[in-house]
Amino acid sequence: MRAEQDEASALLDGLDIDTLLKALTRRRGYEAALRDPPGRRGWSDVSPASINFLQLDQRIDQLARLLAANKGQPGASVAILAPLGPEAVVSVLASLRAGLSPLMLPLHGNELELLRLIEASGAVMALGVSRVGPLRPLLMLRNLAMRAFSTRFVGGFGPDVPDGVAPLDTLLANASLHPLPGPVERPWLQVADAVSLQGPQRISEREILGKALEISRALKPMTSSRIVSTLVGGDLAALASGPGMAMLTGVELLPLGLFHLGDLQACIEGGRSVHLVLPGNMEPALAHSRLAGHPALASLVFVQRTGSQLSYPAIDRPDLAIVDIAVHSASDITVIRRQTPTG
Repeated sequence: MRAEQDEASALLDGLDIDTLLKALTRRRGYEAALRDPPGRRGWSDVSPASINFLQLDQRIDQLARLLAANKGQPGASVAILAPLGPEAVVSVLASLRAGLSPLMLPLHGNELELLRLIEASGAVMALGVSRVGPLRPLLMLRNLAMRAFSTRFVGGFGPDVPDGVAPLDTLLANASLHPLPGPVERPWLQVADAVSLQGPQRISEREILGKALEISRALKPMTSSRIVSTLVGGDLAALASGPGMAMLTGVELLPLGLFHLGDLQACIEGGRSVHLVLPGNMEPALAHSRLAGHPALASLVFVQRTGSQLSYPAIDRPDLAIVDIAVHSASDITVIRRQTPTG
């Protein structure tokens, strides 16, 4: 075990997500990095699309320049209210590139809970999406910014941006006019507990990539495969099993956002091997469904949150790699290899 830890430490020395993305952009720039689920338009009004590594790097650069134009102090906090899809991934990585600390807000929090997190972090900017099903995150962010003394800029992705919120999809086209800050120390990321909403707690990119390395070693994903994540929040478990593992391995990430079983079925079709990330309490439903036997499934990751117990019936697929992520808090997880494929 000690030898594995030392090897992992050596692999991660000097590594951050930006460095990984730059390498992927050079080697595989036109391959898909992020893909929307087929049913996205129904819950967000945004037509499904895919983003290759070149486009992802460009969008991150544009948003980082736009954030830098607001002259936040190095390490200042940026609150993000969006499911863990393309907009959230771009917002997190753009904040880091601009030398700012991203705070992922839980979508299911009420205004008082989100206000407490924003004020505790001292967020000077807030970013969000226009619609997630019945939720209107940008309206909530605008209301919160009026009450939080520190928040001076609110930007929104999507077609329905309310008055008082900067339309990011339009502004990004001219963002190249703004300079990026010089080399700065990589800031912390901030997360809140998905169950208690306690936080914010700080995590580093190294922690995300370290846990992503543990997961990927258990799953051994091929670059031709796909990670399908049903996780909406942005704590360490979600960041490591989704964006972290995707950047570390170069595997396409398909974050579902809101979905129904038909969407999940569509995401698994298409000829790619799929590494499926699910909340632990969904294992019985998967075990009862036809998807449990789908030949495209290469592995399963179950996120077991605090207070939950392993649910039954469990998946019975000896040919699958199965990993459980035990969530102790938003910033503390343990990766457990439950099953190694046989045969």
